Amino acid sequence: MTHTFSERKDNIQVLEVKSLLNEYDNKSIMKEVESRISSGWNKFVLDLSNMDFMNSVGLNFLIFMLKKSKTSGGDFAVANASEQIVKLLEVTKLTTLFHLESSVDDAMENLSKG
Repeated sequence: MTHTFSERKDNIQVLEVKSLLNEYDNKSIMKEVESRISSGWNKFVLDLSNMDFMNSVGLNFLIFMLKKSKTSGGDFAVANASEQIVKLLEVTKLTTLFHLESSVDDAMENLSKG
């Protein structure tokens, strides 16, 4: 399995992924995200603790998650991004778009406030 969802406090879904390098796998995750949004979920934390790097396919996934969360009235945070992933977000000037947190707990606290 390339990903797992878990429900946490304050109706926040935590999505843990092992890879976002494959567009086909990402589309499967995207369909599941859309299904969860249709069921009323709109706050998500993406846990990247099992990923060291990301490519443009992964960046597209992050933008998808942000857009879907925001348009449904929710929010989105990224937790446990590696130094390489943070550098990629900096180079692409995307760091200002995302709540980047050092842990899932910090990301959940951030989303719970808003």
